Amino acid sequence: MLAFLFVDGLGLSDDLRSPLRRLTLPTLRALSGGFGRQPISKSHLAYRPLDARLGVEGLPQSGTGQTALLTGHNAAMLLGHHQGPHPFSKLQKLLQQDSLQVWAVQQGLRVLHANGYRREYLERVRESRRNLLSAFGFAARAANLELLPIEHPKAFLPAFWPGPEAAGERLARTAREHDLTILESWALDYSAHRLPDKLDERFVELDQFLYGFLNASADVTLILSADHGNAEEPWHAQHTLNPVPLVVYGPLARTVYEMQSLTDLAPWLKQQLG
Repeated sequence: MLAFLFVDGLGLSDDLRSPLRRLTLPTLRALSGGFGRQPISKSHLAYRPLDARLGVEGLPQSGTGQTALLTGHNAAMLLGHHQGPHPFSKLQKLLQQDSLQVWAVQQGLRVLHANGYRREYLERVRESRRNLLSAFGFAARAANLELLPIEHPKAFLPAFWPGPEAAGERLARTAREHDLTILESWALDYSAHRLPDKLDERFVELDQFLYGFLNASADVTLILSADHGNAEEPWHAQHTLNPVPLVVYGPLARTVYEMQSLTDLAPWLKQQLG
């Protein structure tokens, strides 16, 4: 059983102004060795800083970064540039063919895309002639997974949890009912771009969510990763060139090899689920 918590816009920074350095984030700090740049390999914890630049000039973006995470293909190199926020036709084809979600459903695995969406947004998605979904949402739809309305009993907010610890515990319980559960949290990236004064709250909330999850997830492996940096440097509104964290906590952590790039995650996930 795997739970993949994707955190949009979370990079690693050594700058003392960073929320990663200023805030008390005990769970995130323990999972990452203090947000360091050195890999950690233990029986129940693997931590790897991953390159998000993908060998392409410019600032990493969500469309190409998320597609790389989900397919194992260097989406930015394929296009010759970073692209975001939504995947366009070439990236859509990759996601339809090789995304983790499509592959897992083809294997007969129980897969849940746990994000809840407002009904009016789902209506816009259905009616629009262009893609309005992130790579994670697009891959879920390509795999014929249900995009859940926010009031669905299995749906989760991307953050803004009234009780983050309880929400984390609930995700751990939900993950026990599926082979692969994916939750896309976009609140850090959103806050860094639009609500920087709320960013510290989102970091603390995420830390508490993870604490709740880990306290309830002895038999579920947690994967946490990101597509690009942003929220770790809130003194500007741009994405960053920083590496992003990969955390694997739980029974499968011992199988994690020396990953270095966003493209390394999907092949390992497929190997473990297969």
